[in-house]
Amino acid sequence: MTRTMTCDCEAVISAEDTESLIGPVKAHFDEAHPEFEDTLAAIRNYLESEDRSTGPTERLATIGDVEILPIGPDSATDAIEFFDTDAFPDNPWWGACYCMFYPRGGRTNENWGQETWQENRDGQRHRIETGKTTGMLAYSGGKVVGWCNATPRAELPGLATGDDEEVVSIVCFVIAPPYRGRGVATRLLDGVVNHFTDTGFRRLEGYPVREAKDEARAFHGTLDLFLRFGFEVISEEPLVVGRDLG
Repeated sequence: MTRTMTCDCEAVISAEDTESLIGPVKAHFDEAHPEFEDTLAAIRNYLESEDRSTGPTERLATIGDVEILPIGPDSATDAIEFFDTDAFPDNPWWGACYCMFYPRGGRTNENWGQETWQENRDGQRHRIETGKTTGMLAYSGGKVVGWCNATPRAELPGLATGDDEEVVSIVCFVIAPPYRGRGVATRLLDGVVNHFTDTGFRRLEGYPVREAKDEARAFHGTLDLFLRFGFEVISEEPLVVGRDLG
């Protein structure tokens, strides 16, 4: 069966299978889109994300009951399977991340994007199983439909400042396409606030966007969302919000 990729420029590239398609796709990007500087690793991650991201993309008119539960060792498999198939069926370029950008150093990591999706997958599973990644999951119908990474800042080298012991960083919201626009992110943030109150942490911190160009760019959460939960702007550039706990 022929494997194809349709580029945003509408070029269609075909090969015998995914492995055989990597080279032609890289050649196309080098010639037509050199500004992206896509590596072989990034293209492999993209194509393999397309292969496994089989979750639905059509938005639901209504959603059923949504349960918000903490991320923990017992939910590691649920969280990883969410990223495997349901998180990014409409955005395979992000399918390799597994929310490992900040654990791997954030913007200080010049090699970000060179990691395979399997490395990020295994890294995040280990972090969840050992309690280094925390936050909340949204479940519907027994499956994860939303993720909020709210992790002690000391566990995030891409954000840590050396004065992190009492701060929890809210770095990412990911909602499955059918459940977007239905208040799932709001419920996740409410769960984070309730979960971390009276846990010994002093402050929650977020890094929202003021005006996202699209839904994908709102993965940090919107400023309006945080303000509705009592967060205040503590830095304009970069935009940082905070809320005391307890």
